[in-house]
Amino acid sequence: MRLPVNAVLTNPAILLAGCTSSNGLSNVYLVSLQYKNASSSSLSPNDPVLVNPGIADKIYNVSHGNSTIREVRAGYMGLCLTLSNGAQLCSGSAAALASMVKAEGIQGNDKGAADPLNLIWIAQNFKEKIVFDGLIFIAVVLTFLCFILLATFPGWHEEIDENGSEREVKPFPSWTMMQVTLGLSALGFMFGLVSILWQHVNSSAAGTMSESLTYGAIEGHVGTAAMIIGWAAVVCLGIIALALLIMILSIRILSKLTDDI
Repeated sequence: MRLPVNAVLTNPAILLAGCTSSNGLSNVYLVSLQYKNASSSSLSPNDPVLVNPGIADKIYNVSHGNSTIREVRAGYMGLCLTLSNGAQLCSGSAAALASMVKAEGIQGNDKGAADPLNLIWIAQNFKEKIVFDGLIFIAVVLTFLCFILLATFPGWHEEIDENGSEREVKPFPSWTMMQVTLGLSALGFMFGLVSILWQHVNSSAAGTMSESLTYGAIEGHVGTAAMIIGWAAVVCLGIIALALLIMILSIRILSKLTDDI
């Protein structure tokens, strides 16, 4: 049980702290947007669905200048920028990052070229309007309460039997305590599952729509590390809930057997 407990407690903390620091946490992000290295649009001008095919080349002409930033990564509580020189900047304030980028653009005598398609603004809108971390906090709180109740379960202790010899016994917990603990773990699992599924779908949709709305001028990627951490925590929550269910069913069967004897 130690491994699931450690994963449940540490994984959400790492997930929520993603993109708040460039010291390793910049690799834990939900979605990244980066300017695509291409000389022209990959859209076919003969596509019958395109009413105005020339707009794609215009966007490419705007986006492929001397951009100060190369990539923007969005997490639950922060953003990370990768500059054209390879340096990384991370902060919980998008305004602070935008001010730094604008300063670089002013030094290059072209403030607009620093972030021509406003990737910082797009990532900030994704973080504020789409991302929601409340369900993760609820899942962590429910799981923490479950662990507290598990700590109250009676452990092994020595008793003297009728013959005067010592033996180790472990009493069964009360049915009410076991049912409450199972309910908390099941609720924590459900909230965690909904949260991570929501995170995965929204991140994938945001990356795909960003690529489509810019006609392929930028590339969108879902954060692999964040998805692995999130789904690993959900699996551990499921293991805890399943283990409690098996324990309760086993105790019920043993109780019936002892009553029959």
